[in-house]
Amino acid sequence: MKHELAQNSARTELDGLVSVVTAVHNGERFLSRVVESVAAQTVAVLEHIVIDDGSRDNTPTILRRLQERHPHLVVISQAPSGAAAARNRGIAAARGRYIAFLDADDLWLPPKLEHQLRAMEEHGYLFTYGDYNEVDHHSLQVRKRVRVPESVGHPQLLRGCPVGCLTAAYNQEALGKHYMPVVRSGHDWGLWLELTRDGLRAHKYPGVWAHYANGHSSLSSRKIRKAVNIYRLYRNSEGLSRPHALLRTAEHVAMALAKRARLIYTARRIAP
Repeated sequence: MKHELAQNSARTELDGLVSVVTAVHNGERFLSRVVESVAAQTVAVLEHIVIDDGSRDNTPTILRRLQERHPHLVVISQAPSGAAAARNRGIAAARGRYIAFLDADDLWLPPKLEHQLRAMEEHGYLFTYGDYNEVDHHSLQVRKRVRVPESVGHPQLLRGCPVGCLTAAYNQEALGKHYMPVVRSGHDWGLWLELTRDGLRAHKYPGVWAHYANGHSSLSSRKIRKAVNIYRLYRNSEGLSRPHALLRTAEHVAMALAKRARLIYTARRIAP
């Protein structure tokens, strides 16, 4: 009984510390699932800010209905501006000590924020992230667990991004507001690079409490566009020279191709 009371007291101390930011564009299929996963957290969020980035489906209607059940749900509507601009709108509006991110087709398991915030409060971590599961969009069947390093700094992040946006949170009370570079892809990575540029390290919180809903593999043309955006991130956000940015981009592409080759090899080995 005393143990349960102590646990409840610890949870109460974590209530109302975090603003959750979700950007959505035409997200009617999975939006309710995302909002309910935030509402089901074992610690209460201060606010869940959903930025409707010019949706033309039933997203606005669904959000109005969800607001009736969840007073902490804050909806901001804007003309289509892209995911980075939408997330930045949410960051600007966030009032919590911590800002956490969750995409409109991913979800959290109930203890996620409790474990993350406890690690940040007890250890003084200013930027945290964690392992996550890749799951099927519809069935939520786990495809694989993505394991991330215990800690990363700017040098490691320059070589690639192990930080899943759906697991990340930073202390805006201590660090101030930091925004994502407005590029088509990799904008969350750009934010992590900015946060760690002056020596800050990001730390892993315990457990696997986030589900990344992974759809079908991207087309080759999308992969080329992603490589171009990575190059622009290195050039414009990090200020690298053209040769250095090209080298970093090539390293990133090579690592991605090697990872894909390993997955294909493993799948063929276990196939009947």
